[in-house]
Amino acid sequence: MSEYKPDESGFDLKVNQNTSPAEAARIALNQEIKARRFYEECARIMKNPGAKKMFEFLAAEERKHEDLIQREIDGSFMQEM
Repeated sequence: MSEYKPDESGFDLKVNQNTSPAEAARIALNQEIKARRFYEECARIMKNPGAKKMFEFLAAEERKHEDLIQREIDGSFMQEM
């Protein structure tokens, strides 16, 4: 089980030296999904076109991160298990 430890920035760090790489990747993937959903919701409610565009861009970037981590999980870590 992972240890809950908020760091100084307020980010919830749920990994420690005993966390497996596969579990850390799954945690990272979940963080990316949460961030994407947050940005998508911000984009949905923004009236200002510039702000809406920025949040849409950020959501798209998070999707890229999700895809990258998922590829790593599917490739690298599945071979280790």
